[in-house]
Amino acid sequence: MGIADLIPGVSGGTIALITGVYKDLISALNNINLKNIFKDLFKNFKLNKFDFLSVLGLGIILSIILFSKLILFLLENYNNQISSFFFGLIICSVYVLLKKVKPIKILDIILLLFSSFIIYQLLKINAFEKEIDITYIFMCGFLCSSAMILPGISGSYILLILGAYKFMLKKLNTVFLNDSDSHLYIIAFALGAISGILIFSRIIKWLFKNFENKTLIFMIGFILGSVTKIIPDNNRDQEIIGIYDFFISDMSLVFWAFLGFTVIIILNTISKKNEIQ
Repeated sequence: MGIADLIPGVSGGTIALITGVYKDLISALNNINLKNIFKDLFKNFKLNKFDFLSVLGLGIILSIILFSKLILFLLENYNNQISSFFFGLIICSVYVLLKKVKPIKILDIILLLFSSFIIYQLLKINAFEKEIDITYIFMCGFLCSSAMILPGISGSYILLILGAYKFMLKKLNTVFLNDSDSHLYIIAFALGAISGILIFSRIIKWLFKNFENKTLIFMIGFILGSVTKIIPDNNRDQEIIGIYDFFISDMSLVFWAFLGFTVIIILNTISKKNEIQ
């Protein structure tokens, strides 16, 4: 999830959904309140799924710290290969998740297309220039938090639209340098993200509780609508042709797409085994 959130166009929420940990994530986030933190933190630690949240959170934080430089290097030098890998990953994600919705009705198909269209239009928004300060970074964190837990919406892409993606990536890479103010921006972003996650997770839990199938269909639509944005320099007037031309230009990219497809099959298999256990 941490690696996915570092890459514009890819959502950590998608990874959580396809690996079967999404509902546990939302439940754990909903259990965060003043009483559970200051009074019953250790008493109901496992019951509130805080053990799960701690391990997951540690994995996300470590991956962001360890892989931010690597991702920046790969995006600058192997952008097409990375894009192909995640293209295959997302296409397979849609297939795997649709199998979980039974039966699929006409209304579900309409909702799928509608939510795909919403995300497709959102991702067409161009980045805008804005003076970056601590307050702005806090707001960026708040807005990106919804994308971090919503499948199909990339937190890093929202950050890209807000004009702060490269700024924050550089801050992550200079946080341990002397006389650096990077830690201030990272803390501000984290506080904004935590605030947003606590609010959005409660909304999502309510939706799953009352409209589980429809909510899942909506989220699958989010993932499907984001797939064209994965391909770099895609012709926005001819999306399908642009994707076709991208892979035809270098057939080795098909291998990377297949690799992404295979990763999701493996993750889904592991997820099913964990559910049985």
